[in-house]
Amino acid sequence: MTRRYVIMIANVLLYLAVTVLAVVIYNEVVNPLVDWGTFGTGEQLPAQVFIVLVVAIALSWAAFKLKYAWIKPLSSPGFIRMQRFAPLSAVRSLHMITVGTAFALLITSAIKLLLHHGYSEFASFTDQYADVPAAYLIASAVIGTALELILFIGIMFNEAHHNVADFWTVLVVSIIIAALQPGGIAMQLLGIGLGFLYGYMYIRLKTIWSVILIGCSFNVIFFTFVKTAAYDWFGGLHPSLLTVIIGISAIYMVISVLAYGAKRDAA
Repeated sequence: MTRRYVIMIANVLLYLAVTVLAVVIYNEVVNPLVDWGTFGTGEQLPAQVFIVLVVAIALSWAAFKLKYAWIKPLSSPGFIRMQRFAPLSAVRSLHMITVGTAFALLITSAIKLLLHHGYSEFASFTDQYADVPAAYLIASAVIGTALELILFIGIMFNEAHHNVADFWTVLVVSIIIAALQPGGIAMQLLGIGLGFLYGYMYIRLKTIWSVILIGCSFNVIFFTFVKTAAYDWFGGLHPSLLTVIIGISAIYMVISVLAYGAKRDAA
């Protein structure tokens, strides 16, 4: 049993190292050519994220091929097939969009509630998007989210999930997703919740389109709020009402996951 968990951690570390290498490549090779700033800073953050994710996925493919060529030559599941790009019905697709909507409502309400209680760092978190055109922001968020989920769920999660209890794999990947969230510890805690939502919905529906739809709808709706008067409208709500929205949204997401039942098989 211990060996399986060691292998899980080793797989996570492998693809984390690949992601870090992608950031280094951006900083040392790409940035000197395009002058978009060090990764994570400046107005070109969406473009930076896109490049790093594309490079990380390409490096993950290379690492995957080398791993199964040298270590497990007869057991490769196939890089694309492993990620489960299985079709999702129209009804389930619509359900995933409503789940993403619920998370957007939860995050927006949580930010406004925390601002009400004096957590001023959230003002700068949303202010950084003030001068970014809405269409560019939403398009880059959708593309970035899809690539991020391919990297962390389609690749890292699947490679770590072999013969290990669902909870531990979901927890480890959720912590990684949370660590990447901007906005401080409060947003990182919400990021853990998002990671659990992605992980268990993916396990139960067996297709990466489910989490891509959740993530993309969440980002489209959240950034639509941020770029319109809707964001200020949330700010005008009483804290007790914001708490109710958070609670109802959280309950809806939990029920949505549980509705599909546990259908685990080997990833």
